[in-house]
Amino acid sequence: MPVLPTTSAPTLRQQFVPTLRLALPLVFAELGWMSMGVVDTIMVGRLPNSAIAIGATGLGQSLYHCIAIFGGGLLLGMDTFVAQAYGREDLHDARRTFTNGALLACLLTPPLMLTVLSWAGPDANVSDQPRAG
Repeated sequence: MPVLPTTSAPTLRQQFVPTLRLALPLVFAELGWMSMGVVDTIMVGRLPNSAIAIGATGLGQSLYHCIAIFGGGLLLGMDTFVAQAYGREDLHDARRTFTNGALLACLLTPPLMLTVLSWAGPDANVSDQPRAG
């Protein structure tokens, strides 16, 4: 029987710092998304009929996040293909995949923006609202 070389698995302590370095940008991004909701709630909380305004803000955030996650999810599939092409040192395929993803993003942005803007409707003018305070 052949003897296989033994390698020790990295311990939790050895894996913690590299994992933290990968996770921190995601943590900050999530905190940014959550803080946008908090700021929106604070801003509309002082309006007259604040319960309606806060409800509308929550609904708007939910709808916007659906569209944002849809658009981001389409582009996340590109990451695997670019990483695999780069890993096998096929830079032509990596560039082509990246270019196709950038083109897809540019083509999808206007329809997604128009979809979000269409939800506002014709009565969305808030400039005639009374000032709070």
